[in-house]
Amino acid sequence: MSVSPLWDILFASGLIANTSWYYLEHPTSNGVSKIRQLSFYSGMALAFILLVGPLAHAAIDTFWIHMVQHVGLMMLISPLIVLGSPIKVLVNSRNLRVKKVILGIGRNLLIRQLFRPEVGFLIFLTILILTHFSPLADAGMVNSSVHEFELVLFLVGGFIYYYPVMSGNPQPFNVPYAARVLSLFAMMLPETMTGFFLYSGNKLLHDVPMKMSAKTGIADQHQGGAIMWAMGMLIDAIWISMAAYEWIANEKRNADADD
Repeated sequence: MSVSPLWDILFASGLIANTSWYYLEHPTSNGVSKIRQLSFYSGMALAFILLVGPLAHAAIDTFWIHMVQHVGLMMLISPLIVLGSPIKVLVNSRNLRVKKVILGIGRNLLIRQLFRPEVGFLIFLTILILTHFSPLADAGMVNSSVHEFELVLFLVGGFIYYYPVMSGNPQPFNVPYAARVLSLFAMMLPETMTGFFLYSGNKLLHDVPMKMSAKTGIADQHQGGAIMWAMGMLIDAIWISMAAYEWIANEKRNADADD
């Protein structure tokens, strides 16, 4: 089974178009720092590596590579893009039509609800469970189109989850710093437990390509679980530390203001 080159074209064109748009908007003029711009470009570059070319094609037959895509897209690339303040750039776009459209979307009641931290948490958790412990997980390993759909879910679900718990963009709801840290810490548990179950189980939890034996499939599953278990904890610790640092800095600013 192979991935259609059309997916390469679709992902490549989307990533290049968004990166070009961001660059041409001159985010510095919108108050976006160089470090945040680097975050955005890094996220886009990593997404290109994981979604286009050899690695993306190998993931359809190898579970541990699929897990690299999962961890990369959902836990690393999505927050890197959020940290790049793309919505801040959008609402300050020099293109008045784009600005009008994004402001209109931002006023939509249903869309606003998606960016409540508890809603984002549930969306992220649901995607995590469905793509590893449901028929969708099986289909993703034997059907290339379903596999690519999962990748889109990872990226979109990750963006929705991280948006309200990270700074740098206009927020439809005020999210206390304590809630941000708690949310990030709480999400570490299902992520690492998913990796643990995949790593420690001696039964295949997903379908494997016909050419792969059950023994090889279990070894592949163990590798994928180890990647999610270890890398998930490491990446989560970074985001938790960042949120905690912002919380402490905010408390210091409040204390200085009171003085």
